[in-house]
Amino acid sequence: MLDFDQVQAALEGLGANVDAAEAHGTLCALLLENADLPVWLGHTLDDLPDASDVLAKERLGVLEEMFTETQQQFESEDFILEILLPDEDDDFGLCLLGLSSWCQGFLYGFGVKGATAEDALDDDAREGLSDLLEISKLSHDEEASEAAQQQFAEIVEHVRIVTLMLKESLNAVKSAPTVH
Repeated sequence: MLDFDQVQAALEGLGANVDAAEAHGTLCALLLENADLPVWLGHTLDDLPDASDVLAKERLGVLEEMFTETQQQFESEDFILEILLPDEDDDFGLCLLGLSSWCQGFLYGFGVKGATAEDALDDDAREGLSDLLEISKLSHDEEASEAAQQQFAEIVEHVRIVTLMLKESLNAVKSAPTVH
């Protein structure tokens, strides 16, 4: 998986108004509906850069690589999805902010599909979506104790599992036979 700082630098260089965590959260939600790269970029960047801008092309390449890696993780049957967050060696508050931003991005991406997607969810998936909403409101000024870091790791794992559960829940609805 790409490094958070690498994706963050690419987004900043392209003038994005979201951070790497939020962009990845949005991507994961859009992939629930098999969105393609241009759809995700349309929700991530205000404007696509000029095709002749070599540096912008390189930065777009980083985003394309993240898209491809995340899409492959989503398509894998091994449940290998990685949540893109600041490095655990970074300031703990920055990690908390990253997780909150990731969830906000996911909720935005999920909301793009409107109530139709939510109507298709089972009760467990709706509860998971509600959990993501609560996590998106995390306080960023928590002290970095060992217990807090352990809880953080557990919450990140929960977010990962909820994301995969939502994927499975929506795919089960799509593949269910239609009765006439």
